[in-house]
Amino acid sequence: MPHDFKVQANANSLTGGTPLSTGIKLKPGNLVVVTASPSDTWSAGRDNRTGNANGLGNTLGGSFGYYSNGAQSFLYGSLVGTLDDGKTYFGVGTYLAMTILTDGELKFVYWDLNNADNKDFVTATVQVYNGPNP
Repeated sequence: MPHDFKVQANANSLTGGTPLSTGIKLKPGNLVVVTASPSDTWSAGRDNRTGNANGLGNTLGGSFGYYSNGAQSFLYGSLVGTLDDGKTYFGVGTYLAMTILTDGELKFVYWDLNNADNKDFVTATVQVYNGPNP
């Protein structure tokens, strides 16, 4: 059964916001599939800084590229997930299918340096399939 989550560019920003808790607890062997419509957009602020869950670099190019947080880098404005409360992240974008290797609650963030001028949201649809349990 799919579950929809509105991930806010402001409230769920990596910096200045808090991750969106889905309440979905994953375990090894689960297959998680996340989709976000490519036409669903959010914004990193003024000017022409609107993009979809794949991030701003894909639509704007130029000065928008990767933002690094610790050892991890993703395109500004990307939909990113975590299973360990932000110790590590994985790219989600408009489509992700991933076999889970560790226990954790699925959370989403808008990958950005400054949430103050962010606006809008994308809807992430999550489906979890049970696989073999180790």
